[in-house]
Amino acid sequence: MFLHPISLVLFSISALSPHAPAPASPAPLTFTQIRPAAIPSTADELVDRLVRNAAALDATLPSITAHEVVQTYASRRFHRQQTRSEGMVQVVRIASAGTLTETHQMTAHNGKPVASDDRAQTTQPSDGFIAEQEMFFSRSTRPCFTFTLAPQPTQSDPLQLHIALSPEYASLAGCPSGLQGLTGIARVDPATHQLIHLERTIPTQAGSPISFVSTDYAPASVGDKTFWLPDLTISTGAQGKSSVYTAVYYSDYHQYAATVTVLTAASQ
Repeated sequence: MFLHPISLVLFSISALSPHAPAPASPAPLTFTQIRPAAIPSTADELVDRLVRNAAALDATLPSITAHEVVQTYASRRFHRQQTRSEGMVQVVRIASAGTLTETHQMTAHNGKPVASDDRAQTTQPSDGFIAEQEMFFSRSTRPCFTFTLAPQPTQSDPLQLHIALSPEYASLAGCPSGLQGLTGIARVDPATHQLIHLERTIPTQAGSPISFVSTDYAPASVGDKTFWLPDLTISTGAQGKSSVYTAVYYSDYHQYAATVTVLTAASQ
């Protein structure tokens, strides 16, 4: 998918008791920093919440499918090319392992039907419905990164975390490889503490074909439950000598169901 505190400062003036003698000079202003209880006051607290959210999503998301539109813009010097693919994304839970697998089925390309044998796509830039979040917000990889909470202009503005590699990244076991120079941003809804935007940038010299990826998340109803799922993913990178910009749009989330036919031994 492509191209997803300020602590309130309370000004208070010391109240004068009606029976106390008036001071010789006005009481000084007192500045008391307060934070609403609902808003995490430190980066660690906010990251803790996002780690729990990602773990809950990984544990509870059922098998789902959604409509997917992929728009790609490639440029090489003066040559420009635009393509549009349409299809479905399926995120299926493998019961035996409890894990989620993601596949893409493109049914149309530039307005023309895609043959059934060519529909499976396994290298979509949008791969990682959950893996993208778990790169930063899992207990195993959290030590690989540092998180800084930016000032929040107003209570209604998103909370914003700036992400960088930990100074010990290279020596830590279990950290994803090939992330040298990575920076990232995570924006969080202040009311629900759900992730609404996640982006990462990796310098092209690090060897990654995709140098920038961002995902916007929005609430989606699946059955009688609501999950925060990708709404738009944008990525930029290189393909050969061409610069490529991709936007992936998701819509119409619903629970995935497959039909199974049980045959008798004689029928088989």
